[in-house]
Amino acid sequence: MYKNLFRIFLIFITTTTIFILYLSFFGIKTDKFNEFIKSEVSKKDTRFNIDLKDVFIKFNIKEKSLNLNSRDVIFFVNNEKQKIKNIDILVGIISIIKQEIKLKKVIINSTQNEISSLLKLIRAYKINIPILYFQNSVTGGKVIYDIHINFIENNKEQIEIFGKIIDTKLNILGREKLNDVKFDFFYKNKKIEIKNLKFNYKDINFLSKIINIDASNELINIQGDIKNKININFLSNFFKYDLKNYIDDNVQFLSKSNFNLIITKKFKIKSYRINSNLNIDQAIINLKNIHLTNYIKDFEKVLTLNNSSINLNIENDKINIKINSKFFLNKKDKPRNISLNYYNTGVVENYELDIDLNENHLIFEQIKFEKKKYEKLLLNLTLNKKRDNYELINFNLYNDKNNFTLKNILFNDSFKIKDFSLIKASFHNQDGFLNDISFQKKMNEIKLISNKFDISPIIEENLKSKNNKNILDIFDNLNSSVDINIKSAKLDDQYSLNNLNGSSVIKKNKVNKTNLSAKFNDNKKFIYTKDKIDGKRVTTIYSDVAKPFVKKFNFLRGFEDGKLDFTSTKTNESFSKSELRIYDFKLKDMPVLTKLLSLASLQGIADLATGEGIRFNEFDMYFDNSDNLINIKEIYALGPAISILMEGYVEKNKLVSLRGTLVPATTINKTIAKIPLLGNILVGEKMGEGVFGVSFKIKGPPDDLDTRVNPIKTLTPRFITRTLDKIKKKTN
Repeated sequence: MYKNLFRIFLIFITTTTIFILYLSFFGIKTDKFNEFIKSEVSKKDTRFNIDLKDVFIKFNIKEKSLNLNSRDVIFFVNNEKQKIKNIDILVGIISIIKQEIKLKKVIINSTQNEISSLLKLIRAYKINIPILYFQNSVTGGKVIYDIHINFIENNKEQIEIFGKIIDTKLNILGREKLNDVKFDFFYKNKKIEIKNLKFNYKDINFLSKIINIDASNELINIQGDIKNKININFLSNFFKYDLKNYIDDNVQFLSKSNFNLIITKKFKIKSYRINSNLNIDQAIINLKNIHLTNYIKDFEKVLTLNNSSINLNIENDKINIKINSKFFLNKKDKPRNISLNYYNTGVVENYELDIDLNENHLIFEQIKFEKKKYEKLLLNLTLNKKRDNYELINFNLYNDKNNFTLKNILFNDSFKIKDFSLIKASFHNQDGFLNDISFQKKMNEIKLISNKFDISPIIEENLKSKNNKNILDIFDNLNSSVDINIKSAKLDDQYSLNNLNGSSVIKKNKVNKTNLSAKFNDNKKFIYTKDKIDGKRVTTIYSDVAKPFVKKFNFLRGFEDGKLDFTSTKTNESFSKSELRIYDFKLKDMPVLTKLLSLASLQGIADLATGEGIRFNEFDMYFDNSDNLINIKEIYALGPAISILMEGYVEKNKLVSLRGTLVPATTINKTIAKIPLLGNILVGEKMGEGVFGVSFKIKGPPDDLDTRVNPIKTLTPRFITRTLDKIKKKTN
């Protein structure tokens, strides 16, 4: 009996299990639920309709529900249709027993459909996301999706959507277009997760692993990552600044970015943040409009960046860019470090720059400063921009021997200096001389203070008027008084001025007036003035010591002793007339003069030139300056032994061309003595004997002069007149 009962129970269990398994995998075909399903669909929205074919009753063991399953279903939203590959409607078993049929879950697996049709479906279903915007933004494309609708207490629904978007086009905020958009997505509780996003924007391919969109609150929060290669055209459009004039078109940047965007339900941007890391193998930046060839030797007007890393951080209106790279200005140079930190608050832009200039050969002729190649030199600066004004907060160019510091330099939009606080320098020049100088400005007053400074380049410029460029043109209408105090001002290796003090007045970038005075070590005087007289700028230099000033003229060498009186009148920016007078001096070790005297058979006087020197009472030089040419109208030198009258021209560093007359004092005395009455008064009755005189020509490069002489039998009226003028002044 027990065996029979056990067999019956076993058969029952087996039959039930087989039945359940059959229901789980195959189900029972029925049409009794067709109307129920259509009715439930229509209850949700009268625009919804469904075309069912076969319905199978299955048993879902996991969900403890009956599963109404149908395949190849067509779901309609008005006239739009969605092709459904499979639909499962889960009904609770207990609700069936109670004859209160309630849906527990609906699972929809679609085939490939048009995205626009899906968007209409979602919008009609009243899912709380801005579908209307997507409808207007999406063009073309296919979608495959799975929809899970869970029915929880109080007839509330919880919707989950899994899907894939294929080959669509997206218009972002009506501004930018994305092409070939592909991604996987998941939607739940007003949150969307996008994975494996790929799209093309302006011919550049973009990739994203994940993007999260949270629309559960009043504001929509979007955050994710982007990876791509970008070019100069893209960056130009992004920053609204044409970079193609500066950077090679072929340069590509490998970019990895994270972003966060917060927008309203009406798609107005509330805030955004982008953090990008870009890497560049090499970028060539065009610097053809930056004039540095006068300061950087072998400068090829390009800046080459190697192995560059760029960090871009944008938060609302604030932008921060950090660049770290290797660079070189010449292909032969070894790459050195350069870094830039740029920060834009929307009101003020800030630049912090650090450069290693070890490889670069720098020359600043105005101050005789030279940094040789491979000599260490670092530059760092901090610059602010506000509206159209730039302020150099701090500038340091330095190594272990030199330091140039600038503080609070205010520029206009043309990079001309509007104002400054401090300019300070401590540096060794090309002669190894240690200079220190500072310019401190308060309101319209500048204080120039120095313990030691080499003023020889300034003196040479004033004597020769060789530089037509006004160094003050770097300012934007400078109007100021300058108080000058230099304890020791170097003129050359032998001479310096002590306590060079005075003042200067600058108006509209022009030095209108200057008065300076100083003393040499032996208490001899130096006076410098500059003033505007009758609309012309007149410069004067008086010095009890002539040598350090005369030697600035390369063709006048060998001067010893003497006093100097110099006047220069500048009629315009490129032309000046000058007079140079020297009193009571001698010429010694002057190769040109020695050769000239030897050729003129004045060996005795030539011996003096190489010995103790030839004494002169006066030296007058009248000359014009224009560009690099000195046009010598007349040089006249009168002395006890000889007198010289000559004229010519000198091209800077190229050519010396002089011609004139050299006459021994005995000849001059003879000639003047023949003048009735006047000759007896000036010279007397006894004359010496000797060579009458020579005409000469000196021509050639400054270091290789060719000297030629010819004897003369008479003196020119001009020579006699100039000599008589000098003798008359002396006797008076």
